[in-house]
Amino acid sequence: MVEVVAQMSMNRANRFEGRDWAAAAVLFALSLALRVPFRSQFAYHWDSAEFVLAVREYNVALSQPHAPGYFLYVMLGRLVNIFVGDPHASLVWMSVAFGAVLTGLLYLLGTAMFGRRAGLVVGLLVLTSPQTWFHSCVALAYIVDAFLVCLIVLCCWRALRRGCRWADAVIIGVLLAIAGGVRPQTVPGLMPLVAYTLWTASGRRLAKLAVALGVCVIGTLAWLAPMLRMSGGWAVYAEVFRRHATFNAPATFSGGGTNALLWNVFFTGLYCWNGLVIGTALLAGVLIVRVRMDHRRKQDWYAAHREALRVLALWIGPMMLFETMISFTKQPGYVLSYLPGLIILVAIAAGQLQKPAVFGVVTAVVCIVNAVVFLAWPRPWDGLFFHAGRTAREIREHDHQVAQMVFAIRNQLNPGETAICHAREYLPLGLRHLQLYLPEFEQYQLTIDPAMLSPADRPMMSIRGGQLDFVRGLELTGKRVLALIVPRGTSLEDYAQYFDVQRAKPLPESEGSVYTIGAEAAR
Repeated sequence: MVEVVAQMSMNRANRFEGRDWAAAAVLFALSLALRVPFRSQFAYHWDSAEFVLAVREYNVALSQPHAPGYFLYVMLGRLVNIFVGDPHASLVWMSVAFGAVLTGLLYLLGTAMFGRRAGLVVGLLVLTSPQTWFHSCVALAYIVDAFLVCLIVLCCWRALRRGCRWADAVIIGVLLAIAGGVRPQTVPGLMPLVAYTLWTASGRRLAKLAVALGVCVIGTLAWLAPMLRMSGGWAVYAEVFRRHATFNAPATFSGGGTNALLWNVFFTGLYCWNGLVIGTALLAGVLIVRVRMDHRRKQDWYAAHREALRVLALWIGPMMLFETMISFTKQPGYVLSYLPGLIILVAIAAGQLQKPAVFGVVTAVVCIVNAVVFLAWPRPWDGLFFHAGRTAREIREHDHQVAQMVFAIRNQLNPGETAICHAREYLPLGLRHLQLYLPEFEQYQLTIDPAMLSPADRPMMSIRGGQLDFVRGLELTGKRVLALIVPRGTSLEDYAQYFDVQRAKPLPESEGSVYTIGAEAAR
């Protein structure tokens, strides 16, 4: 009888009340209102352009998108596109929606693990974090991945609180398969937490672990089979994956050694700092204070939250280690799989402030600074984030640059007489972007991309009729003008080995991002 009563009490504690759902809904609405006005109008990143192209034609062999494929993310984009009618806008609206839902979800997660006070702070910090705000406005998979990770963590926490039922094992397995279809790199970092959750199950834990893994495998095969079919089969996909892994190997510890590891650690710290901003100082300050706190009080607090802290450690630690020691961290969005866990730690730190007035003021200041960093960060201060800060200005200026470039080329150059050239694969604005927005122009990327599955005798990437093709070299028959793309952050000198750049002239109204030169200037 005592065990039954205890189980009923645990089940009641494991349920969210109406006020929790109401708070989550309010945070969702606020998040949606804050994200909609800042949506990107053009593909923000090379990967964004690949995702948009993949919505139209999925083929990993053509890097649409690049390996490992992100199949379910793209297929969801294809489904949304039925209603939106614009592949890029569809992916951006997905980011907006998942980013808004993530805010409410993290309120629920914080509340479940550490109480409503912590849940509210978590929700407000995620609402205003520059990282989550930015990635909720661009066509990239990171915010969708963050949502799935947090949902899995919440399911694991609830499973732990009720002894991990058979249904929990099935749900966790399904969610792992879905997460793998959205961003496969995330799944390995989740396995320690999942294994711990299932291993602590009450009764037949090995069987429940086997069920979760079996469901995950079956679910993975359900999306892997069509992905391989659409990409030319297993042999083609395996070769694409091998080339992609070889290309990125120098950025990993195993391929680049200590230098690569140090860069990964640096970028991890930088991108997390950009997501937490002065929350990092709050966290550090509270940790210092806790060192001097009464021992008995500390012990009581740890005893009350031991399981929740263990879950956070099994969430943040393995993912961070995987992204630095085994894989690599190149883009700010990579940290979004565990940044919410760090935000929860900041919320816990804020919760240690005993006086309500102090707690309220500190929480408000952290949120206000977050908002200022995203909305109004001064350009001269960009160096504080090593020019990698995620801001509304970054989205706005990128959209403006693409729009001006496309407008200038389309209104002043003849597609039949012009070839567009890209010196190299420049991720913020390159060949795949203009494949989307200037499909009527022939284009060439002069630097060979070793990660592409190109024929040995035709290694150069080219765009013809809006489709990716491979050629031996520049084919300029009938072309009188070459348009040299010089995005912000690059130089006309990048073309010096290919053309006599002294003869190049800036294209009017392109704001220095496009230069023209006669086709006869090719070396």
